[in-house]
Amino acid sequence: MVFGALGGGELLVIIIVAIVLLFGAAKVPQLARSFGQAMGEFKKAKREAELDLKKFEESTAGEEEAVPKTKAKPKAKTEDLDIREVAAYLGIETEGKTDEELKEEVQAKLKASKK
Repeated sequence: MVFGALGGGELLVIIIVAIVLLFGAAKVPQLARSFGQAMGEFKKAKREAELDLKKFEESTAGEEEAVPKTKAKPKAKTEDLDIREVAAYLGIETEGKTDEELKEEVQAKLKASKK
């Protein structure tokens, strides 16, 4: 193996000499500056992606907690479910509303959840 006899320091010197020979002494500072800017942009994009992911996770967790789900227990059969129990299960406020109003809200909520 060719690089087996070379240590880390010697390999670094060879790489630096090769870069100077390929690009010239005037271009090395520009290359280093460009490399530093690229690393800065990469770190900035990584940080923004992590923040976006954290915000998304928090927003989806908040939506799940916002709709309290209570289990509606059927009285006898599934057909005999009370519209108020279904509305409560879906997180719809039932106080002061007629069965027809609740039925419309339940249908609207189901249509919205299918989209």
